[in-house]
Amino acid sequence: MSSMTDYVVEGLKYPFNDIKKLLCFGAIFAILNLISIAINTKNLDIYRVVVRQARQTNASMFSLKFTQLPANDIYLAIILTIICFIILLFIMGYQYKIVKFSINESDSLPGFADISNIFVNGIKFLAVGVAYNIIPTIVLTIGVVLLENSSMGLVITFIAFVLYLISFFFMIMALGNMVAKDSIKKAFDLNEIICKIDNIGWVRYVGIIIFTVIIFMIVYAFAGLLLGFITILFARVFYQAIVVSAFMGIIQGLFITAYTTVFFNRVCGSIYRQSIK
Repeated sequence: MSSMTDYVVEGLKYPFNDIKKLLCFGAIFAILNLISIAINTKNLDIYRVVVRQARQTNASMFSLKFTQLPANDIYLAIILTIICFIILLFIMGYQYKIVKFSINESDSLPGFADISNIFVNGIKFLAVGVAYNIIPTIVLTIGVVLLENSSMGLVITFIAFVLYLISFFFMIMALGNMVAKDSIKKAFDLNEIICKIDNIGWVRYVGIIIFTVIIFMIVYAFAGLLLGFITILFARVFYQAIVVSAFMGIIQGLFITAYTTVFFNRVCGSIYRQSIK
């Protein structure tokens, strides 16, 4: 039986098996980051216009009519947000394929053919994530609402974070079960999921995931520090904040986010593969 370090080491090496596909995946993240920057910039512009209109009319921001708002900017922000959502679905669908390749013990990275299937799998991936986090999110919302008026809010908020952790550990195996059986129903077959975790051992299963998350955070933090250093040098040449932000978004998406995403999903697939041996 493989050790915790075996899963992680193999996962860290895996993205380098096909640099071209890794960079293609990274390009998608880079585009997503650039669109996100555009959305944030546009939202800031909308906010400034709304504040100016509110001051000029001595009204609250919420009482302004739609005709007083920058309609073109709002429509553009909505369109960009929809595009972001579509890209996220594609990314989730590709994560689905990474887990599939890992379960099947394939050393190559997935390709980008059959786009429609990637989007369908992305919807499945999203649906499972939402389903497993809906209860913790509701509990957290209740806790935040009660936080200002009662100490009970703090207790409920803490319970919400515990529920998030429990959901996270179950969701890792649930996603693997869904991918392996190619059925979204299998992501909610708790008896089968618990049985799979039993095969690995609960302590070992939780330990592997925690160790993977720690390595993930270390890699991301180290890469982030390196990116920060490069950005400082870049900022000495280009003084415009939007240019610097775009540069950071491209580099982060192209290399850091793509690598860590492939690494994490590879390990998740390997964990499931171990549960069926």
